Amino acid sequence: MNSSVLIIALKEFRDRLRSGWVIACVLAWLGVISMTSLFGLIQIGQIGVQGYERTTMSLLNLVQYLVPLLGLLVGHDLIVREREDRTLHLVLASGVTRGALLMGKFLGGALTVSVPLVLGFVIAGTLIGFAARDAGFGPFLKLAASGLLLGIAFSGIGLLVSTFSRSRVQALVCALLAWGVAVFAFDLIALGVIVSREAVQASHEIDVMCDATHVNSQADIHAAFDGSAPVAKRSESNAKSFGWLWLNPVDVFRVINLPSAFAVPLPMSGAIVSMCLWILLSLVAAGWRLKRVDL
Repeated sequence: MNSSVLIIALKEFRDRLRSGWVIACVLAWLGVISMTSLFGLIQIGQIGVQGYERTTMSLLNLVQYLVPLLGLLVGHDLIVREREDRTLHLVLASGVTRGALLMGKFLGGALTVSVPLVLGFVIAGTLIGFAARDAGFGPFLKLAASGLLLGIAFSGIGLLVSTFSRSRVQALVCALLAWGVAVFAFDLIALGVIVSREAVQASHEIDVMCDATHVNSQADIHAAFDGSAPVAKRSESNAKSFGWLWLNPVDVFRVINLPSAFAVPLPMSGAIVSMCLWILLSLVAAGWRLKRVDL
């Protein structure tokens, strides 16, 4: 790795660490996981520390809302902050190429997102294991790994927003709009298109994926876990109805972590490739834009 890339990445992370951003995110994420494990089943009348599988199901919705927002907030000002502070041209004048600057900023943002998530999942996961005496940490580990990848993908999208924005305020507004589209609007639009083109049963097939609040689907998942309600298996013939999921990193995250009773008939390898392609696309587009930034 180019030394200038590493220096920029570490500087970006140290700046966030000194500002208290990283520590605040660690504490917030620890609180989210702990409170979810304790009160995640309150909708079905249970309170107490839950095991890994229960905690994973309860955390699924929170992670898909909070982690993309965290990634976008980290990435949205990586480049535009340098432009507003008039330090971008000084960095480039020192001999750092625009490509090295972009990669350094991306790695610094990814590190800023990764450290709180990893620490939060490791510490809270260890506490849950001891408190619930649960050794089946597979679903929780999968949630942590896919959530980390989701955060890095959205930090890349935030970096892309930063290269196209002219001010930090504009970048923040665009980042929040991108979050709203990815988490809410995209699914609702896709649902409308599929239902109008296919049939009424298509709405049942993607109800779990597109419910804006996920309150009903969350109760259904826990009921299925208890065996108190029958759960319909997804049909392989309807796999084509789910092709649109690969266009949204949040939906890819859901596909990876849905319980087997609600599993979408799409390959796991496709989900991983889709997430990586989003990161690559964001970097390529940001690099193209950065080369055309007028200093």
